Amino acid sequence: MLYVDMEVNGVPLKAFVDSGAQSTIISKDCAERCGLLRLLDQRYRGVAIGVGQSEILGRIHVAAIKIGHAFYPCSFTVLDAPNMEFLFGLDMLRKHQVIA
Repeated sequence: MLYVDMEVNGVPLKAFVDSGAQSTIISKDCAERCGLLRLLDQRYRGVAIGVGQSEILGRIHVAAIKIGHAFYPCSFTVLDAPNMEFLFGLDMLRKHQVIA
């Protein structure tokens, strides 16, 4: 498993990098801690089904994340999932052409 140190809105996090996940996900609690809930677009509510099931609270269309010394624009799906903080998914890996 690969974890990456990063910052979202100045708040340090450990992101789980998961190329098997279709989208980048942030938990509601983590988004609140990072001060991002004001950006939540609730038109994207729904249910996420994968390994388990969670409620999708909405989408944050763009926020800057910092990995190392570089900043990247990122969009997140916000889930009501207390067991997961931040998952860096395939959508942002492709968008930023990440090579491992």
